[in-house]
Amino acid sequence: MTTVISPSVELSSYRDQHFKGSRAEQEKLLRTTSTLYVGNLSYYTTEEQLYELFSKCGDIKRIIMGLDKYKKTPCGFCFLE
Repeated sequence: MTTVISPSVELSSYRDQHFKGSRAEQEKLLRTTSTLYVGNLSYYTTEEQLYELFSKCGDIKRIIMGLDKYKKTPCGFCFLE
């Protein structure tokens, strides 16, 4: 069963300290982003499994798997766009 959650009207208080633009520019980008963070994944989860699951909710532009810096193996999170 798929549950779609509407985005909240208010943004979180998180601020990217490395963002070079103004606060207003950052807030505009946050309001229009289509990137979803997915955490707590099994290290054995594949891009194909994620695509199969999330494509039921809409078109998937790309999947970015978090990889271990040295081993280059999945480390339990991804970003979906």
